[in-house]
Amino acid sequence: MKKRVISVVLCLVLCISSLPYTTAAASVRNTSYEEELASDLKALGLFQGVSETDFDLDREPSRTEALVMLIRVLGKEEEALNGAWEHPFTDVAGWADPYVGYAYENGLTNGVSDTQFGAGTASAAMYLTFVLRALGYSDTDNRDFTWDNPYTLARQIGILPDCVHTSDFWRADVVVVSYAALPVTVNGTTETLAEKLIAAGVFTQAQYHTYYDVSAIARHSAEKTELTAEEIYAQCSPAVFYIEIYNAQGMAIASGSGFFLDEKGTAVTNYHVIEGAASAKIITSDTQKEYDVTGVYDYNPAEDWAVIQVKGDNFPYLEPGDESTVVGGATVYAIGSPLGLQSTISQGIISNPNRVTSDVSYIQTSAPISPGSSGGALINKYGQVIGITSATLADGQNLNLALPISVIDGFAATQLTALSELQPVGQSTGRRQEAYALLKNWLLSHYTEADSDMKFYTEVIEEDGNFDCAQLAYSEKEQAFYLSHSYTANNITTVAVWLLLPEEEECLLAFYVYSPPEAEQTQFYGYGIVDPAEFTKDSLVPFVHTESAGIIHEADVAGMMELQGVIALEFADYIFASFLSQYGSYSVADLGFVSVFAE
Repeated sequence: MKKRVISVVLCLVLCISSLPYTTAAASVRNTSYEEELASDLKALGLFQGVSETDFDLDREPSRTEALVMLIRVLGKEEEALNGAWEHPFTDVAGWADPYVGYAYENGLTNGVSDTQFGAGTASAAMYLTFVLRALGYSDTDNRDFTWDNPYTLARQIGILPDCVHTSDFWRADVVVVSYAALPVTVNGTTETLAEKLIAAGVFTQAQYHTYYDVSAIARHSAEKTELTAEEIYAQCSPAVFYIEIYNAQGMAIASGSGFFLDEKGTAVTNYHVIEGAASAKIITSDTQKEYDVTGVYDYNPAEDWAVIQVKGDNFPYLEPGDESTVVGGATVYAIGSPLGLQSTISQGIISNPNRVTSDVSYIQTSAPISPGSSGGALINKYGQVIGITSATLADGQNLNLALPISVIDGFAATQLTALSELQPVGQSTGRRQEAYALLKNWLLSHYTEADSDMKFYTEVIEEDGNFDCAQLAYSEKEQAFYLSHSYTANNITTVAVWLLLPEEEECLLAFYVYSPPEAEQTQFYGYGIVDPAEFTKDSLVPFVHTESAGIIHEADVAGMMELQGVIALEFADYIFASFLSQYGSYSVADLGFVSVFAE
C-alpha cells in the first residue's frame, strides 16, 4: 500500500479506449458464392446482370441500380414499367423514370433532396433501408429503425448475414441481402416475401424449391467473414453507449461505457462504473438519445462486471463471440467512450488470451484504451464481442485488459435491484466517493490553468510582497488529487502538498523549500505517509524520505509541513462550503480526515 502511494504509480487504471483507427477496404474479393446466388435469383426472374453471363458483382451499385434490383426482387418490375408513375427528381435518366417513380409513389425511396434523387453509389444502409421498407417496416419518426442505422433490425429479421460487407458494399452484397429477404415474413402478416411473390405469379412454388437453397446463407455464414475496421465500426459502434452516474443529489459523479446484449435493453458494463450510484442514464451513440438505467440484474464486484437494464427497446446489440477466436495475435477492436468521446474505436491484437491479475483472468490486448471507456466492448474481426474493456497497466505501453465475455455466462435475469441498493465495496463507495467526484467535476469545469494531463484551481493572496497560495489539482492519468498550500516571503517558498488517491486509505504529505524564481533551487524536500483518520492539527508527520541541499535540514522544518498541510485542508473545506454546498454539507471529513478539525 505505502509503496503504491509513494511512487504515485497507479498500476491498474479502471478506465479505457483511443482515437478512431481504420484500415483501407479490401479491393479484391472472391464473389463465386454470390455468383451462385445471383444465378438462382435470375432463374426466379428476380435479378439480371449486365449480360446473360456477367452479373458484374465486383463493384459498388449506383443508387438507381440498387433501386431497380429491389423492384425486381419484389416482383414489381412489370408493374413499374407499365404504370404512369411520377417523381419530383430532375437527375433521373429516362430509362429509370418508371422505376424511381414506382418506388417514390410506393414509399420505397426518397431522394437526397426535394429535386435530386442522387447519382452516387448505394451504401449498405441505403439498400437495407429499401428492403426493410419493402418488408413493411418504417423509419418514419424512427418507428421501427433509423435510416442511418438499419443494421440492427436487418440483422434481427435475417436480411443482413455476416458475410455482407457493409462498408465495402458491392453488387455482390445486394445479391446476398436480396436472397436472404425471400424467406422473411412481411411485417404485420404471416406471409413471407417468397410466398407473396408466388401468390403474385412471379414464380411458382416448384421453381422456388428448385432454385432457392434455404441453407445456402447459413452454410456460408458459418465460415465466418472477416470484417474491415470500417465495417466493425459501422455495425458495432451503435450498440456501445456512454453511461453517466449520479448521486442522490443528482450530481454526475462518474461516467463510463457499456453495450447492449439484446434489443430489449439488457446491457453490460463494469461494476466499478455503477458502484456508489443513486441513478444512471445512458446516451446511445447513433441517436444521441438518453435512456434511464432501471436497475441491475446481476453483478460481481470481484470480477468487476454488472448486467444492467436500460429502459426502452429496439436497441442495437452485439453478438457474443466464440472463445475459439480468443487467441494470441488475433486482431481485435475496442469501442468505448474515453473522456466522454462516444464511439471511439481502436485496433490492436490479443497480447495474451489469459492474463491473470489479482486472481481475475483477463484478455490482454494492445488495442489502445484510455480513461472513460470502462465497460466498453472488445470485438473480434468478425464483429462479435469477446470482452468487456476494464483496465490498463499504466506503467507500460498498450498493456490493456478486458474481461472475457464468458464471465457473464448464466447471469441471473429474474429480478432487478435498484442502483441505490447495491452493497458498497471498500473505501471508493458511498459519501467518500461522492465527495471526491464533486471535487473532480467542479474542478474540471472551473480550473484556472491546465496542461496536457493536469487541471488546477488556484487562489493567491498578496500582502506586502509576500504570497499566500492555495491550489487544488487533478491528474486524469494518475486519477489523483493534489491539494497544496505555499507561502513565499523573502525569496523563500515553502510548499506542503497532499497526494490523495480516492481508492487508497493512506495518503502522502510532501514538503518543499526552494528559492523562486530567479535563483530557483530546491533546498529541501521530504515526505511522510499519513492515515487521514488519525491526522489532527497537532499531528507530527515523520519524514519517510528527505533530500537537502545542505542549507536546511529536517529538524528546521519540523512542524511547518503539518501546519501548511492543515491550511491546504482548510482550502478544500472552503471549496466544499463556497461552491458545492447545494449538494450537501461535504467537508474534508468525507475525504477521510475525520479528526483534523474536530473540537
